[in-house]
Amino acid sequence: MVDHYKRCEPSEGDSAAGNLCRWLMENTSTEFMEANINITMACLQGQRISGYVGNTGIESWSGKASFYSSNLVAGDVTIQLEYALDNSGESREDFLEITASAD
Repeated sequence: MVDHYKRCEPSEGDSAAGNLCRWLMENTSTEFMEANINITMACLQGQRISGYVGNTGIESWSGKASFYSSNLVAGDVTIQLEYALDNSGESREDFLEITASAD
């Protein structure tokens, strides 16, 4: 059995971070991690996914990615992703960690 959960930890006193956390909590899935990773990667690259975004048969996937400001609306932001999913067994901890920092 997999215990799905999500959490968001904004920087203290940062209202923009708090707003982003609230949006993420309402608009991300706890069940379909593959979809969360695909949608996040596409969004940060200025792309759109056509068709189905999750449960495409990936058994395991992990990595890190860093996005610099030229692909983002704000000109001085770096976003780092770290992610993992593993559909090969019962015991796993899938995650998508998003870290945004001002340059």
